Amino acid sequence: GSLLADIPEISELPAGIQNLVRVLAQPPSAGFGDLVKLTGAETVAEVIKDAIEPSMNMLKRAINRRSLETWLNPLQAVTLSSRKKIPDEYFYLLTASAGYDKIVADSLFTAEQPYPTIPDLVLYSRYHGDPDNVWSTLQDFYNVDPVDFKVWDWLGKQRLSTLHAQTLYKRGFYDESSFYNEIARIGWHSVDQNAIRDLAYLLPNSMLLVQGGLVQGIENDKIIESISKGDIHPDYAQTYLDAILTKPASQDIVAYELRQDNALINLPEQLRKVGIHPDYYKLYQELALQIPPV
Repeated sequence: GSLLADIPEISELPAGIQNLVRVLAQPPSAGFGDLVKLTGAETVAEVIKDAIEPSMNMLKRAINRRSLETWLNPLQAVTLSSRKKIPDEYFYLLTASAGYDKIVADSLFTAEQPYPTIPDLVLYSRYHGDPDNVWSTLQDFYNVDPVDFKVWDWLGKQRLSTLHAQTLYKRGFYDESSFYNEIARIGWHSVDQNAIRDLAYLLPNSMLLVQGGLVQGIENDKIIESISKGDIHPDYAQTYLDAILTKPASQDIVAYELRQDNALINLPEQLRKVGIHPDYYKLYQELALQIPPV
């Protein structure tokens, strides 16, 4: 009771909580203690705890403001010392306050420093020792379990990539069976292996697919389909085909329109299709008209 009564920050609590703390500090009767015991049941205790928690937090903060006894923890001290943000004396004061002897604090400092991983050390050992026997060099930096070492050693070796396997297959170094075995080792599921083989090859670009299709007499719908295989969006395949097919020269268009209509009504539209700028339509119309002999 005297412990509660001696806390000066109680005056900062809400009035109702102050009364509760004072009653707990100085029970009005002996029987009140029995009542407190009864209210110590788990359910009631939880209700009381939830009700007074905000006020207790206020009290805790008030006490902390007065006492100022919260210190940096040892790991925070290690971080600041590593960054040279605090002197050694302050580092050892913080760690000693947490119960660390100086030599133990030095070990804590070392333990918290960044350190290369085992794969990093295996790679280092290949370049700074015998690349075919990294064990001896690795032992200078890490106590690796000899049973586990063969796993780390293998993980540190380069392996063929999917692209490598595809290239070797195209060059005939792998037959189909060897190729499938290699990409299975790389990690491709059996259901994807045919697709990976197909992706080993490049398709002709859309221009070549159109030209080849025309030479072979392939129907336009098949040519348009092949255009999309060359990475042109299907919605624009017809536009692409229209763009790359050869158009007549402008003088051929003029000669044709003269045969159709001396007024050349359709000439601007036909010139536009082959890319003639509208500013030059009049020029072509003038050139189309023959100058009578003098």
